[in-house]
Amino acid sequence: MKLLLSGLSLVLLAACASASAASPKYNMPPPGTVVQDVVTYLSGEGMSSRWHIVSSRVAVGRENGKQIAYQWYLSIYAPVGNGWNLKYRSPGRGTTLLSKVTKANGAQLYFPMQSVKIVGGAELEQPTVLDAVVQVHEAAADCGSSTVALLGANRSFNVGVHVAVQNGCDLQASIVKYGQMQAVQLAGPYYGPKAAMCCPTKPKATSKLTYSGQIRGWSITPPYFKVSKSTR
Repeated sequence: MKLLLSGLSLVLLAACASASAASPKYNMPPPGTVVQDVVTYLSGEGMSSRWHIVSSRVAVGRENGKQIAYQWYLSIYAPVGNGWNLKYRSPGRGTTLLSKVTKANGAQLYFPMQSVKIVGGAELEQPTVLDAVVQVHEAAADCGSSTVALLGANRSFNVGVHVAVQNGCDLQASIVKYGQMQAVQLAGPYYGPKAAMCCPTKPKATSKLTYSGQIRGWSITPPYFKVSKSTR
């Protein structure tokens, strides 16, 4: 009986520890249901510098009474004491990564349709300091557009988009090794200057997004996709 009780106690302790680990102490919790909660190191590697990159979504209605439409959110939390403080949220004041979903006039339709994927943290600009790599897709009547955004923190723990790449219809990101550092591999359709959205010049194109220091900055090789934003 004692052995059985001891076993049950261990199971309960493990379950409580797991629940505690899965529920970080956020000063402003993510809206709605959490889809991804990824730990990365925007201010350098170490137990005291574990940031949380969180995607979540809130149901706003049903498309023609059928498929659920969602408002997506991206929230980034900085470590402080025994919890985490919100440092970035989109959509939100001063952010443009995600649009606000609105209902169409006179119809049970919601635009834009959204999806968010947190790819992970990548060591791109300096050793041990990571950027968060995030994919966003938004669409209305057509295939829409995709954005791969790299978000990082400065010394004051303020968070912003360091660089973003946009592409028609689709753009997928993965983190790959690049010398002693890392790069972001981009994959999607390439559209030439006169190509229509229906007919990409190259249906499956692949490029690398790399950082070459303060002078040269960000570059994409081959230049199938264009850097749309590079700010601190």
